[in-house]
Amino acid sequence: MRIGKRIVYWQKAREWIAIPLFSIVLLIPCFWQSRIQSADLSSHIYNAWLASQIHQGKAPGLWISSQSNNVLFDLMLEWLLVRVGPDLAQRFAVSISVLVFGWGAVLFIFRVGSRNWWFAGPCVAMLSYGFVFHMGFFNFYLALGLCLWYLAISWGKAWRVHAMAAPLLIVAWMAHPFPVVWAVGTTAYAVVATRLQPRRRPLLLVLGLAIVVAAGYILTHRYASVWYLDQATLITGANQIALFGIKYVLLFAALLLVWLLLLRKLVKDMGVIHLFLTIPFQLWLLNTAAVVLIPDRVLFPQFGQSFGFIAERLSLGAGLSMCALLVAAHTGRLVKVALAAIALLFFGFLYTDDRTLNHREDQLDAALSALPQGGRVVSFLPDPSLYSLCVHHDLDRACVGRCLSYANYEPSSRQFRIRAAPGNGIVLDKSVDVDAVSGGTYVVQSRDLPIYLVYPCGFGLSEVCSRQLQLGEKVAGSREIAPAPAR
Repeated sequence: MRIGKRIVYWQKAREWIAIPLFSIVLLIPCFWQSRIQSADLSSHIYNAWLASQIHQGKAPGLWISSQSNNVLFDLMLEWLLVRVGPDLAQRFAVSISVLVFGWGAVLFIFRVGSRNWWFAGPCVAMLSYGFVFHMGFFNFYLALGLCLWYLAISWGKAWRVHAMAAPLLIVAWMAHPFPVVWAVGTTAYAVVATRLQPRRRPLLLVLGLAIVVAAGYILTHRYASVWYLDQATLITGANQIALFGIKYVLLFAALLLVWLLLLRKLVKDMGVIHLFLTIPFQLWLLNTAAVVLIPDRVLFPQFGQSFGFIAERLSLGAGLSMCALLVAAHTGRLVKVALAAIALLFFGFLYTDDRTLNHREDQLDAALSALPQGGRVVSFLPDPSLYSLCVHHDLDRACVGRCLSYANYEPSSRQFRIRAAPGNGIVLDKSVDVDAVSGGTYVVQSRDLPIYLVYPCGFGLSEVCSRQLQLGEKVAGSREIAPAPAR
């Protein structure tokens, strides 16, 4: 009896130890470099600063719209910025988002599947810092995390529990509506499937697939949209860790191999028919159908820019569904070692690439220091050698409190809080002009003057320089200049 009590006590102690330990490990990448490298994060912090300028009446021609979604992360970031400054605001806001998503994913996987830290820990850690994180889709990311908490709390429970957990969906909607739709669909399917006999679940699966097909058809034929054939490569969700180059592709292949081996083991232990009839497997099938059939980019009429990377966002849901399925498989010593090794290599590569990106941003800061305070600035800083997702908006973060990022995309997209009137002098108000700047084809007009450019220079174009642009000059005109002028 005493031995049994000691075993139970030790098991509970390990669970309590796991909470702070996993949290600390999960947050390390938020603090290991001078800046958090995540593409849209730079734009988010810049617009949080811009919002504070609007509140102070220092940004004429800009205003804050009263929208109900795609705002939660930005509100949190602005609230933190005015109290602790831009650097700590980013670290705290991102850390909160990572913990919400990471723990939501763990609890969802454990609730739907089974409790297996050796599998869930490495997989969730990598998914937490995968493609969606590095693209900086933090409103979507935070909303998905809140939805995962809702699913973990309400899964298999009575309607009263669903009602009590519903406020999480309301808060998630403020961050982004897309994950809320995903969570409601997932919950509805799970509730109905649980009440059906397993042999009747294929009929429900067919109905679910029909709804996905109908949604894809409506989006494709009602709105301007783009669908890519290679969306089929995103169905497992393991692609989330393929970030900056071939070395990540190799890690993606290794993770996918481990997942396939675990899936094979499940098939061997449960049988194909029984596995097919399980709710986790059917949820993964529905997620894969959505990844393949829903267009990747859709232009809704209220926006000035397409809502994009839909397949990549859905692939994160597919990856979480796959984890909820595979967590039930027995993980032998070899699988545990393999998952730990893949995770360590992933974060090791990430540390090295983040350091490279921060070095580039240091050069950008130095180039901007030579420009007049409060001046309009655009950039043309491609970095094909790193296959980087994170350089497109670096100018935004570097301009916080220092200059105006004239081609920031958020106001013209009409998807975020800040909106711009034509001729405001602070930011371009048309998406076509913003796209022309990023493509290097924008021609300077009289309304833009004075305006400055930061661009690659030096031998091998490995440095960053700045200079004033002239009327009628193209933004990309300085990319071919090799000698580095005064900075």
